[in-house]
Amino acid sequence: MAKQIFTRDTTLADATRVMPEAVTIFEDMGIDYSCQGLRSLADAAHDAGYHVEELLARLDGARTTQRQINWFKEPLPALIDFLTGDHRRTLGEHLPELRNRIDQVTASVGEISELRRIRVLFTYLADALSSHVFNEERELFPFINHLDAANHDLLGAPNMRISQRVLRELLEHESHRDRLRTLRELAQRLPADESVSAFRNDLNAFAEEINRHMHLENNILYPRAIEIENGLRRNAAASF
Repeated sequence: MAKQIFTRDTTLADATRVMPEAVTIFEDMGIDYSCQGLRSLADAAHDAGYHVEELLARLDGARTTQRQINWFKEPLPALIDFLTGDHRRTLGEHLPELRNRIDQVTASVGEISELRRIRVLFTYLADALSSHVFNEERELFPFINHLDAANHDLLGAPNMRISQRVLRELLEHESHRDRLRTLRELAQRLPADESVSAFRNDLNAFAEEINRHMHLENNILYPRAIEIENGLRRNAAASF
């Protein structure tokens, strides 16, 4: 009998640490793992309308020999490089494609009220994501790379603390999540149409990509960076 590796008290973040493929199960079940990673599997299942035993069974049954990259174990600079590439795809490809989809829907069904709201919310989301990405790449990512270098004795430890900066990131991520959720709800109210169907599919795929990206930051990058920072400070205190 295979050893059980998940319990009702396992957090969503820890489940992805053990098995990165868990994110696909959470997505299929409508469980928010990106901004709610500290919830237990029991609480997450309950909130999504499932018995925790069903979630545990799906996780235990999904173990595979073809594993995804385990970003909990990869070097932090490699994770940051991956996230930066994700930023390029989001800003340079996915947002323009979704904007074109909205224009196509407008040409097909007209400027109805739901579509006007979608256009406004999408503009807010695109602007917020652009600003968010700029600040991450200008401030936060270089700081985390500095922490990693200090952890390998390549640089001295930085003076500022990362916690406040991460708190701002988490709040912004929740705002992105909420806007995407509203956009998806509004898209479901649009009249049946080929262009609407294509827009819904692209929007759903984009939301899943953003959730996975936020998961990598919220549940992996930031906790690992904070752990490094705390270790550096403990070592500095012990040297006095």
